[in-house]
Amino acid sequence: MGLTIALVVIAWVAWMIARKGYATAVLLVAGVFLLGTSVLLDLGPGLTLKKSTGSGFFDIFQVVQNIMSSNLGGLGLAIMAMGGFSRYMDTLNAGQALYAVVGGPLKYIKSPYLLACVGFIVSQLIGMAIPSASGLALMLMVTLYPVMIRAGVSRLTAVAIIGSSRFFDLGPGSANCLLAAKTAGIEWAEYFLSWQMKIYFPLLLTMLVSHYFVQRFWERREGPDPEDLVLQEKFRQEQEGQGNQVPKIYALLPIVPLVILLLFNPVVLGQFGINIKVGVPSAIVLSTFVAMLFEFIRRRNGFEVLSGMKSFFDGLGKQLTIVVALIIAGQVFGEGLIAIGAVDSLINGVEGAGLGAGFMIILMSLIIGAVAFLMGSGNAPFFSFAALIPSIAAKMGVPSAAMLLPLQTMTGFGRTMSPVTGAIVAVAGIAGVSPFQIVKRNAIQLILCMLVNFILTFTIVLP
Repeated sequence: MGLTIALVVIAWVAWMIARKGYATAVLLVAGVFLLGTSVLLDLGPGLTLKKSTGSGFFDIFQVVQNIMSSNLGGLGLAIMAMGGFSRYMDTLNAGQALYAVVGGPLKYIKSPYLLACVGFIVSQLIGMAIPSASGLALMLMVTLYPVMIRAGVSRLTAVAIIGSSRFFDLGPGSANCLLAAKTAGIEWAEYFLSWQMKIYFPLLLTMLVSHYFVQRFWERREGPDPEDLVLQEKFRQEQEGQGNQVPKIYALLPIVPLVILLLFNPVVLGQFGINIKVGVPSAIVLSTFVAMLFEFIRRRNGFEVLSGMKSFFDGLGKQLTIVVALIIAGQVFGEGLIAIGAVDSLINGVEGAGLGAGFMIILMSLIIGAVAFLMGSGNAPFFSFAALIPSIAAKMGVPSAAMLLPLQTMTGFGRTMSPVTGAIVAVAGIAGVSPFQIVKRNAIQLILCMLVNFILTFTIVLP
C-alpha cells in the first residue's frame, strides 16, 4: 500500500514540476504528506527519529526540523559559503585575473568542446580530494567555470561538464566508497585498486567521448545563447582594458580554497602522520580574509574593503533561498518515501525475485538508480541496499564487492541525472540556468555509462 501511495505522489510531483510549479514547495508538501500518511495509516518503517516529541503529529515536523538543522549546519553551510565567495570573487574581478594568467595556453585548444573535456579531466583529479559532489561542483564554479566561459565554452556546456564531474563516486573521502569496502569486508585501498579501477577508465572514456559529441549536438541544435554573447562581449571588453584593471596576482584568490582543501586533509597530510582536516566553510572564510587582505593592500582603504564584503553575504543569502531550500525540500521528500515503506517494498521485491546474480545486479542497479534520481542523493539509497548485499551475494556464490560496485556506480549516475541533486541545483543557480537544462545535457552520456557499467559487470566484475 505504501508503494502505491508513493507512486501516486511521485506522479503528482512530476506533473507539478513539469507544469513549472515551484519545485521547492512541491517537494516539501509531497514529503510532509508522505510522512503524515505513514503516521496516520501506521505504515512502516515509519519516522526515523532518535527522540520523539511524544506526539505523532509533531514528529512529522520534527523530521523536517532535523533535516533543516543538518543541512543548514553541514552541506547547506558549505553551499552558502561557496556561493558567497563566488559572488565576492566576481566583485573583485578575480576571474578576469585568473583568465589573464591561464588564458594563454588555452588559445591553442581551438575546439570549445575539447577544452570542456580537458576541464572534465581536471575535475576528476580534484574530485579525489573533494569527494562531496556539491563541494566539488561549487569549487569548480569558482575556478574552472570562469576560465571555460572566457575561452569560448557556452554556459550550458560548462555547467553540464561541472554538474557531471562527480558521476563516479571515487576516492577515500566518499561515504559510499568506504561503506562498500566495509560491507564487503575488505580495505578501502583494495576496493579502490582491485575493484573500482577495473571499470573507472572505460567509464571515463565513455563520458569524455560522449560529452564531446553530445554538447556539440545541443549547441548546433539550440543555436547561440544570447546570454553567452553578452558574457563574451563583457569579457572581450575586459581583456581589451575597457573593464576594471585587476592585478594578475588576483588570479590566486579563486584557487586559495582549493589549495587549502587539497593540502589540509588526511589523504595528503596523513601520509606524513599529520591529522588535519579543514572543512569547506572554514576554507572559504579563511580564503575570504586572504582576499580582503589583498584588497586592503591594493586600495589602502579599510572602509571600502569592508563595504565590498556585502557581496559575500548577498551571495550567501541567495544560495540559501534558491539552493539550500530546494535541497531541504528534496530530502524531506526522500524521508517520506522511506517512511511510507516505498524503499523497503522495492528491496523486498528484489530479494524475492529469485534471479541469477547478473540479472539481480541489473534489476537492483536500475532500482537504486531510480531511487537516487528521485531523492537527488546517492548516499540514502545505497545505505538502504548495502546491508542486504552480503547475504544475497553469499547465496549466489559471488563476492560482495562484485555486487556492491555496480550498485554504488548506479547511485552516482542516478544522482547526477537528478534535477534536485544539490550539485546540479547549486551550479544551475550560480550560472543562472535551469537544473533541467543541465540534466538534459548530461542524460545521454549517463545512459551510455549505465550500459557500459552493465557490460563491464558481466565481463570484468563478476568472476
